[in-house]
Amino acid sequence: MKNLLCLFLLLPLPALAAKSATAAATVPAAAVPNGSVPAAAVPASAVPTAAVPTAAVPAADDHYVLGEGDVVKITVHNQPDLATETQVGSDGSISFPLLGAVPVGGLSFGEAERRIGERLVKGGYLREATVTLLLTQFRSRRLSVLGEVNQPGRLALDGAATLADALALAGGVAPGGGDRVVLLRTAPDGRQSRSEYRISKLLDRSAAGQPPVPVGGGDVVFVPRAEQFYVHGEVQKPGVFRLDRPTSVMQALSMSGGFSPRANTRHFIVYRRDADGQVRERELQPTDAIVDEDVLFIRESWF
Repeated sequence: MKNLLCLFLLLPLPALAAKSATAAATVPAAAVPNGSVPAAAVPASAVPTAAVPTAAVPAADDHYVLGEGDVVKITVHNQPDLATETQVGSDGSISFPLLGAVPVGGLSFGEAERRIGERLVKGGYLREATVTLLLTQFRSRRLSVLGEVNQPGRLALDGAATLADALALAGGVAPGGGDRVVLLRTAPDGRQSRSEYRISKLLDRSAAGQPPVPVGGGDVVFVPRAEQFYVHGEVQKPGVFRLDRPTSVMQALSMSGGFSPRANTRHFIVYRRDADGQVRERELQPTDAIVDEDVLFIRESWF
């Protein structure tokens, strides 16, 4: 026992530290509580590092065709010097290294990739060319938003869009705008179609379960001014009122504060413009509907 104690005291400290480190490195996992291995025993290279997430680029529409203003990023496999980002010009072509101008207007992504690859091979620049094209900015798909919106003009679509999206891009409906919105679309044969929608119907409960109204390049969205009618004569608050929803004569009278004490409550006269542009006087019933630009006149009672 004394011999062992002497041997321990004579053992150099560095050697003792080395033996302790060796012992810690060889400790089996089963000998450590909970099966965990001391951090010092695990080499840094063995610790997995968390992958840094990258922003996913949304896939473009498979039916999208390239057009003027679109910005594309083009890469060729194993050819980093050929990577370029370019814009489709007014003539539908892009500028590409070695090839110069390459027409891509009206082509899908796959067709444009094949055209560039074929020209690289036929020109003797590469034996094989795997080309990848990524659309970074949508600019060729433009629609016009006109009328009573806060920011009318031509707007670029950055992907699939709906009628509500178009109104949002235009800054929303202006104070003078109504509930109606008109969508004009030109077919490939040049014929124009016209559809009319109620903005409230696009957003209220009736929209649940219904597909949204899509819009695309070349469409025209028009928001007319708010429909209105006039109430004049023996009412409490004569004036101009918005016609945002179906309104009857009695509802119109309610909006104007009701009859005055001298009102003739048995006759409801309206001045309405006919299809030929002439304004004619009509007598309506309390349940009859008011239309845009009607002038409801309540006469004075003589008795």
